Amino acid sequence: MGIYAFTLFVLLVFSFLELRTNLSSVQHKTMLVFTFFLFVFQVGFRWQTGTDWEPYLMNFENTNSITDVYYSIENFEKGYGFLVLIIKKLWNSYTAFLIIHALVYYVLVFSAFKKFSPYVFVSLLVFYATTMGVLGSNRQLLALGICLFALRYVAQKEAFKFFMLVGFAFLFHSSAVLFIVYYFLNRDIKKQWIFAILILSFIIGRTSIPSLLFSFVGNSMGVIGGYKALIYVMDSKNDFESLSILGLVKRLFFIGIFIYNYDYLSAKLSYYKIIFNGYFVGLIIYFLFSSSILTMVNRGSLYFTVMEALLISAQFLLIKDRDYTVNFLILLFIVTIFLFYQSIGGYADLFVPYKGIFINADFDRFRID
Repeated sequence: MGIYAFTLFVLLVFSFLELRTNLSSVQHKTMLVFTFFLFVFQVGFRWQTGTDWEPYLMNFENTNSITDVYYSIENFEKGYGFLVLIIKKLWNSYTAFLIIHALVYYVLVFSAFKKFSPYVFVSLLVFYATTMGVLGSNRQLLALGICLFALRYVAQKEAFKFFMLVGFAFLFHSSAVLFIVYYFLNRDIKKQWIFAILILSFIIGRTSIPSLLFSFVGNSMGVIGGYKALIYVMDSKNDFESLSILGLVKRLFFIGIFIYNYDYLSAKLSYYKIIFNGYFVGLIIYFLFSSSILTMVNRGSLYFTVMEALLISAQFLLIKDRDYTVNFLILLFIVTIFLFYQSIGGYADLFVPYKGIFINADFDRFRID
């Protein structure tokens, strides 16, 4: 747990300095660069740490030609396949691939957070804690990074650039198609509609409608899509675990705060309505699928729940007293510890202890998913 605790502590200290001191541009950039390489080191030099380690390692080892990209047994998206092939030809090292993957991913994420967060380190603190559990989802993380970068073109109303980038992200993970909805979220939604839709989503989520709809969409995407949909539905039936009450309470608490402060922050931040509506969509997905298809909650809603990190950061603009700022930051830090454990909870043995090229290299991880 050492490297995780160290990273959280660094993010806490940097968040404190960002909120309480007048950092110069050079100081702020230096802190960002340090954090960036801390993330890249942790993700790029890992080994047998994170989900889906075996299939991605096997895919890298078995990709040696364009034919392997088109006919891989894992049936990964072609954009990801070509990236693997290029790096394989240049370095023939999975660690080299992971480093480049981490560099690209975090360049995109940091760029987006600088654009949409008033306090970047606060956002990174929440982001790190809530997304650690998807570490290892190589394809979707690249798609997420590209989509987050594309979000600026929604704010700037540049449709062509936005859809082009989302299409590019689709080449790395087909779930990126969900991000298209963001282009229609740069608008105010009446509060009564928000409450009505959430209640309706909760009711529908307790029926069989979400599973039927999920299967229908999967089948409409062809044989492969139908097969994947069937696997997800069967996995949910055979190994279903209802999401925790704590997770539900956390979401309801946050959405309540975000709605309460909506008018002030949407007037102060031109992009607030976009990130708020994105989180709102994620909550709809949560209510619809949390009782049936956890894959949609864990993976499908990732493009929307990530807005939580940006929204929480924005709330600090409301705190005028710096002493209260520290109190709320400490409270947030305690919450992020719980969020971190919740994030890795389903696969804790794949994350603890952290194993990398330079850390715990001799540790044998018996379960590799």
